[in-house]
This record gives sequence, C-alpha cells and structure tokens, in this order.
Amino acid sequence: MSKEKSKLTDTIHTKIIDGFYAGSLLVSTPDILDPRFNRSVIYLISHNEKGAMGFIINKPIEGIYLSDIIRVNESQKKIDTNKNNIVLFGGPVEYKSGFLLHSKEYQIKNTTLKINEHFSLTNDTKAISDVYKGKGPVSSLFMLGYAGWSPGQLEKEIMEDSWLVAKADPELVFNNRFSDKYNLSLEVLGIENAFFSSSSGKA
Repeated sequence: MSKEKSKLTDTIHTKIIDGFYAGSLLVSTPDILDPRFNRSVIYLISHNEKGAMGFIINKPIEGIYLSDIIRVNESQKKIDTNKNNIVLFGGPVEYKSGFLLHSKEYQIKNTTLKINEHFSLTNDTKAISDVYKGKGPVSSLFMLGYAGWSPGQLEKEIMEDSWLVAKADPELVFNNRFSDKYNLSLEVLGIENAFFSSSSGKA
C-alpha cells in the first residue's frame, strides 16, 4: 500500500467519534468568499479530534475529463459531457490525486474503503476505468484533490457561521445536476437561497 493510501486509510478508520460530523454535508454560507469554497457543498468523509477531510461535490472542472486521465483509445472515447466522464474539483489539497466516492455495492478487494452504509471510497485506476466504461458502481463521483482541516479548525469555522451542516442524502450527493446541488442542500436545511443571500452577515 502506498504512503498516500495508507494515510487515507488511517484517516477514515478513525472517523467514528461521537460529536463530530463525518458522513454529513457541509454547505458554505455567504461568509465564505474564497472562490474555491464559495457556494460549495462538501461531503465530509472524516471528522475527529485529528481534523477533518471531505470532497467538494458540486464543482466540475472545465476542460478535464476522465478520458484525459485514463488511457482510452480514440475509438472508445465518449462525448466529453457524458456523466461518466465528469471530473470534479474535490478541494485544494493533493490536487493531483484522484478519488472515487461511490455507492457501496462496488468494491475492489483490499483497496475500497467503506465510509458508512451508503458511501465508499476507492483510489484505484481500475475503478476509474470501470466508471468510464459504464461498468463501475451504480452511483459515483470522481474528484481531484480534497478539502482538509487541522484539529479544531472546522469546529471553529462552523461556530463562526462559515458552514452549515446537513444530512448527506445519497440522491443529493450523487445528483449530476451539479449547478443545483447548492440550492438543493439549502432546501434540506429549510433555507431559501434568495433569503439566505440577502440576509447574510453578522449582527
């Protein structure tokens, strides 16, 4: 196992601790001005006393597709807008590394990591190839990079109203209408985006 994969495994295997938000969605508030995280929805795969890790699930990368990452014969290339060919910006950490977040029925022995009863994570070129060919998991998202927080950092940002925490419904997470995910996440929280934007700010 590579050093990178070992580190990822250690992070996920220590995630289940009471009082933390692993397995939830983080929804950015208007207080976040950083363009990398503005209007972002993040699926949080790990959150404990050692920090947090998650993937932005609503920001496709323009001009980069799975067919650019894996070796595909020209005759096998699909239209770039095909849902099986989309690559998302998962976050600014380890941006050159790819991660496949997917439904639980697909797995590669000794490689796939189960996050919970709805989600698994695989970091393997075979999984990426299977997704592209339509032979992969029923539902999946492929991201480059991830978002990370040091110990206590995410808790502080939540207290400062930078993030809202929502339930991670698989239908929302794997929805390929990426431009709708932010508003859909706010709806889960009972918030209308127009009201949310106009009433933001601290007293």
